[in-house]
Amino acid sequence: MCVGSMNVHAAEPRTPNAERQVGSSSPFDGLKKTYSEVNSLEAAFHQKIFIASLKKERTFEGDFFYKRHKGFLWKYRTPKVKFFLYDGKYMWQGEDEKPFVVKERIRKEKTTGTFLDLIEDIARMDELFTLKQQSVAGSLEVLEIVPKKDSTANAAKIWIDKQNVVRKIEIHEFTGNINTIEFSAVKINQGVDDGRFIYRPEKGREIVER
Repeated sequence: MCVGSMNVHAAEPRTPNAERQVGSSSPFDGLKKTYSEVNSLEAAFHQKIFIASLKKERTFEGDFFYKRHKGFLWKYRTPKVKFFLYDGKYMWQGEDEKPFVVKERIRKEKTTGTFLDLIEDIARMDELFTLKQQSVAGSLEVLEIVPKKDSTANAAKIWIDKQNVVRKIEIHEFTGNINTIEFSAVKINQGVDDGRFIYRPEKGREIVER
């Protein structure tokens, strides 16, 4: 499942289409069903972060990997090579330029509602978020959502294609920062090697535990 360039037009409010309404008790149902059936996912991502305090925007490129019961990996290629790896117990963070890797024991709940664990959050969308508005942008449906509990995010928008696959997320943080991630080359249930979710110590790099 590959995505070319994404042209997102101005969104206009609309009534959810009939396909989503039939036998559906929640506007999140189609999305939840798709992501609850995801056993593995691989995608490229383009990320933009607007930093409110600096009034500057930074861009990043990388790859996202997920495997049920194994973990997830955000692997950045540009502007610096770095990673965030969750192996089900620990979060590992490292950058090529740094002589150490941070290892932090994480309770699963800590990743909930942050979109760090993208698949799990989407599969539990109606538990975590309230729908504020539905709209359409080109061929994509847009959901504007707000968290039900206190979170680093004040609000978010999600762009979804006709296969109920998320193509773009925009997160508005309480700091004023805006984090936008677009996905392409999405591969669902095509297998991801278990080895991606295991951190292997590297010679000359210290492991710093938090």
